[in-house]
Amino acid sequence: MTETIERDALTVARENVQTRADEWDAVAENEQSSDDELADARRSLDDAIAEADRLEQRERDREHAQRARERFKPVPGSELELATEQRVVVAEPDRYGPQNRSFLRDLYLYKLKGDPSAAQRILEHQDYEMQKRSVATSALGGIIPPQYLVSLYAKAPRNGRVFIDQMNRDDPLPDVGMSLIVPRLTQGTAAAAQTSENSAVATQDPTEIDLTVPVITVAGYVPVSRQTLERAAYSEAILFEDLVARYYASCDVEAINGGGTTGHCTGILQTTGASTSVAGLATMASIWPKMADVIQQINTAVGGLGFYADKIFMHPRRWGYFEAQLDTAGRPIFGIYGQDNYAPGPVGEAAGYGPVGRIHGLPVFTDANIPTNFHTSQDAIIVTASRLVHVWERDADPVTLSFEQQAGTSLQVQLIAYGYQSFTAGRYPAGSGYVYGAGLVAPNFGS
Repeated sequence: MTETIERDALTVARENVQTRADEWDAVAENEQSSDDELADARRSLDDAIAEADRLEQRERDREHAQRARERFKPVPGSELELATEQRVVVAEPDRYGPQNRSFLRDLYLYKLKGDPSAAQRILEHQDYEMQKRSVATSALGGIIPPQYLVSLYAKAPRNGRVFIDQMNRDDPLPDVGMSLIVPRLTQGTAAAAQTSENSAVATQDPTEIDLTVPVITVAGYVPVSRQTLERAAYSEAILFEDLVARYYASCDVEAINGGGTTGHCTGILQTTGASTSVAGLATMASIWPKMADVIQQINTAVGGLGFYADKIFMHPRRWGYFEAQLDTAGRPIFGIYGQDNYAPGPVGEAAGYGPVGRIHGLPVFTDANIPTNFHTSQDAIIVTASRLVHVWERDADPVTLSFEQQAGTSLQVQLIAYGYQSFTAGRYPAGSGYVYGAGLVAPNFGS
């Protein structure tokens, strides 16, 4: 009797979803509908979907339990009958997979068309992912993508933002505001030995200046045809991977060389007061001591505060140039892990992206987002006391999968990724620096 009542309630709930969906379509298509009417219609549809989903989940649970009882029904006298405890685990596959229904298509139908069946599949997928704990809900603004998609686009941060991921990211971006205020004591007080008893002691008025760090928006979109979303099963993996990779790369570019103009960060290469050293010749003998010069400048400036230079960043072409150098006997100056080296300090990997080796005792990272047109045609070598270089981001960024119908007459939908970022090396400008100059033009790898 109870089962019949629950099935009837589920049937009524499904009919209610269709009714509310029709009402939503009517309100949405009526150009005279107010925002309140649209909101009420949307709320009614969401409530109906939630109720139908709750009843359908209860019905599925009941059916699973029934099947489990039938499957594990004990045979008289068997060990199963004698067991004091039986544990049944019922596993269902995810709704989405490389060969299954398109996640993007269902999300499109759910978000824009209010399709109740698509909403039901999305909700079932959400339940599946949460039970499996395979991905955090912050991954995509609350909508959890299928695992096979996550495994594709999760590669982007490794190659897209080497520099920014090595900086101080301990503090999350505040929830409100489009700028951060960091007070800086630019002139400290004074203390000195008293020249004689009862004579005046040293004094100095402190000077404080507020450092304003803008919060910028990093965003991109892909204009996608409805045919792609509705008919092409392979396209979503490509769109996910590329769009998110572009977002992360843009964040890295802003932190390295943002110009500080409206809408941009002030990148480390554009920070006034950074420690610098100029390499005049395109030779190892010219560049090598200039890196040591920047390191000692940083340590002199912030060492008394307990900080020191701890990381070096360069373009892959510069690391390749260093490893191509030979001594007068034709032997490699740089030692490669697993091989003998003839110089006393530098060792590293023959190739790679990200952490590649050590110079002057500091870890070296390569990042192709370092510009090769700095001061016309140079790729600067960056040195940082990384704890003094700050990045603020939201845990949920980038927010993706926001569909906006901007070109409906062309059957086009826009797939958007956006997020907020704030960056500064200006809290202690001299705590970061770089080597630049004519010696860092495009290297020559021989004839």
